[in-house]
Amino acid sequence: MPCGHGLLILCAPGKHKDACCSAALHKITGPYMARSRERGTLTVLCHYDSHWKGYKKYWCRGADINTCEILVQTYKSEKLKKKNRVSIRDDQTDFIVTVTMEDLRTSDAGIYWCGIERTGYDHGFKVDVKIDPAPEITTVIMTTMAPVLTSTPSTTEIFGIQGETKTSALTWSLLSNIYFLLLVFLELPLLLSMLSAVLWVNRPQRCCGGGEVGLAKVQSSDVR
Repeated sequence: MPCGHGLLILCAPGKHKDACCSAALHKITGPYMARSRERGTLTVLCHYDSHWKGYKKYWCRGADINTCEILVQTYKSEKLKKKNRVSIRDDQTDFIVTVTMEDLRTSDAGIYWCGIERTGYDHGFKVDVKIDPAPEITTVIMTTMAPVLTSTPSTTEIFGIQGETKTSALTWSLLSNIYFLLLVFLELPLLLSMLSAVLWVNRPQRCCGGGEVGLAKVQSSDVR
């Protein structure tokens, strides 16, 4: 009787793992195709009948489930198992096997199987995995013209070393103003005092009688 028709489905004895029979018996099912991008992550969910709760589950690669390469498998527990870039976890409450493939490459594309290991023959469901190339990254170089700054040292608005230069210029200017004020208030009176002393020394001399010294000398000479 063809697989998938009638009430009774017979599968050949031995290590025969036909996907059509397993799907018809509803032992384990999943997506017929899964797709992701290069360098991305792919997650596949496979549902199984509660009867197979305590059995080992695995994820293998190959066109034929009889000869496929097992990449990762569980050990009758819900503990996450990971090998290289592939991990698997058996949720024995919702009866779901979750397979995750990370850091995908275009070479990862191909035929995979969600499998249940059992005596006689394994149950499996075939999944066609497609990996799309990663989109090309276009590098855009932005060229920006820097504004031209024209300013005096006292009004420079530049951070860093130039900011320190601005502060130094302002400090020096302030000190110069203070020095000028000190010069005015301290040295100017001194200069005025010296000028007054010179004028005092060079003033005309007068005699005791009230006349000037020079006139007294002239008059004395005339008398002689």
